[in-house]
Amino acid sequence: MDDQHATLSVLAALLAESFADDPGMSYLCQSSHGGYKSRLTGWFLAMLRMHSANEQPIMSQIVSGEIVACAVLTLPGANLGVATLVRWLWDCARLGGLRSLWRTLRHVRRASQHHPAEPHFRLEFIAVAPSQQGKGYGRDLLMRIHERVDSSASSKCIWLETANADNVPFYERFGYVAATQLPIGNQAESVVMIRRA
Repeated sequence: MDDQHATLSVLAALLAESFADDPGMSYLCQSSHGGYKSRLTGWFLAMLRMHSANEQPIMSQIVSGEIVACAVLTLPGANLGVATLVRWLWDCARLGGLRSLWRTLRHVRRASQHHPAEPHFRLEFIAVAPSQQGKGYGRDLLMRIHERVDSSASSKCIWLETANADNVPFYERFGYVAATQLPIGNQAESVVMIRRA
């Protein structure tokens, strides 16, 4: 296993651990069925491979040689290559399951209708390992993301969605404003939030 694949696997495991109780991911990856943790980890690994192949930022916070937090960002105007999209479809179906792929595609289509018309960054995921939460690592990572966005010539806008209502006040402290709510299947709802510098 090469270093990049090993790192993506570590990040996928961190994301899966952090999002195991997330209502949106529970719906997308079918938490009510056996093998949920494996599907969730596979889903995140497929997503990380796609982002890496398309040279989209995957950021991490390392403490004492251990990755304790990570974030996945999509740059303004990013276009997926056909080959990487096909690879993602294959990986997502193989690692996350066909039903997870179908649910994800439906949700992505619905969520994309609520992206700002202007060029914008998308904060796809930000996570802190559960054993490391409350130590400021998420805040530090979010500040690094904001520095990148605020210094960008292409856009000063960042979009995210969260299916965990407890996250909304955290993002509001950093200038995010709730724009709308979206159903995630019939089991969850996400809040779309936007921050403009």
